Amino acid sequence: MLIKSAKQRKTEKIYKSYEHISEDYDIMNDMMSFGIHRIWKLRTAEEIKRRGCHRILDVCCGTGDMALLLAAQNPNAAVTAVDFSEGMLNQARKRQKKKNLINLEFIRKNAEHLPFRNGYFDCAVISFGLRSVADYGSVLREMYRVVRPGGWIYCLESSVPETKEVKTAYNVYRNHMIPAASAVLNGNGWEYKRIARANSRFLSKKKLAALMAACGFVHVGYYSHMAGVAACHRGQKPEI
Repeated sequence: MLIKSAKQRKTEKIYKSYEHISEDYDIMNDMMSFGIHRIWKLRTAEEIKRRGCHRILDVCCGTGDMALLLAAQNPNAAVTAVDFSEGMLNQARKRQKKKNLINLEFIRKNAEHLPFRNGYFDCAVISFGLRSVADYGSVLREMYRVVRPGGWIYCLESSVPETKEVKTAYNVYRNHMIPAASAVLNGNGWEYKRIARANSRFLSKKKLAALMAACGFVHVGYYSHMAGVAACHRGQKPEI
């Protein structure tokens, strides 16, 4: 009998969770952030656009929000998006077909084992996906590996609010109101409780910046959204 590691069990649990909520994920994201997550993603995509990239990777792409933005804003670039959930990718491909974006490819792969050669991409981004992987460092190191020297990575993610008042209100909303609303709307309250726990256990902005530096990135920095409810981190792979 093969005994699975804690990491394997966690990955399987995450996979089943996202397969289960894939059809309702976009609606719930809009509800959870009142649609503001789209503004945050747009700001990140616009910063990537200014880099003038030819090859862009979107890791843990989910239903394709960021990948679709990147493909639309960078028509001369090849955008590759990966996720391990086939349910999420099915939704992403439906959206791609509607927008007729031919410079975008979706691939089913685990973010901890990316199927690309070293230094292949000019830029890589992960948007609200790092919190849900089994090993944050493994994913960041893989992103480091597949980005060329001088290239950049971006991590847009939920974070710890910067004031006690905002943190208290946000915790009530995230841990209780969102799962309750999901239970009423689609019966997925338990899955969103799991996502809320993943958010609450995720690294602070300073700790994530430190982890990126430990993975080899330089010029690491970040900026907050909405009093620290979310943040966008960036880091550069050193030039040779």
